[in-house]
Amino acid sequence: MHSRFNDEPKQSMKIKQVFIRPNTEFSKQIADWTVMRQIECTEVAQEENFDEHIDGLVIFNENQDMEKDILDIRDLFDNRQKPVLHVDINGTLMVGVSNFSLWLERNGCKDILVVGQDSLLENPNLERYLAHMKVD
Repeated sequence: MHSRFNDEPKQSMKIKQVFIRPNTEFSKQIADWTVMRQIECTEVAQEENFDEHIDGLVIFNENQDMEKDILDIRDLFDNRQKPVLHVDINGTLMVGVSNFSLWLERNGCKDILVVGQDSLLENPNLERYLAHMKVD
């Protein structure tokens, strides 16, 4: 089976579970990515204490642009002193990929929430980033 993210599925060692927001096109893309990486993926609604079992937040963005609902999630994680990583898909690919890997190792995040705007799907850099991100 050929994937646009990688040729063969890989078992993740760094990430145990990825949480995504329900009913977004971006989340569907991340869910497809987790299938190829053999990572458990769970939808989580933004309700009180929704982040209770989440270790960190990864925000994909373009040039640091973010919608208000994503900024609100970031503020929640900041207030609870949980690690947050911004991945600017218009930045240097290898720097972004390295930062992701180092962030996972340094913070020990196994269960992460991954968010981004649906408009990111129009940017071909998103697939490039997902294809190169090391999760094992």
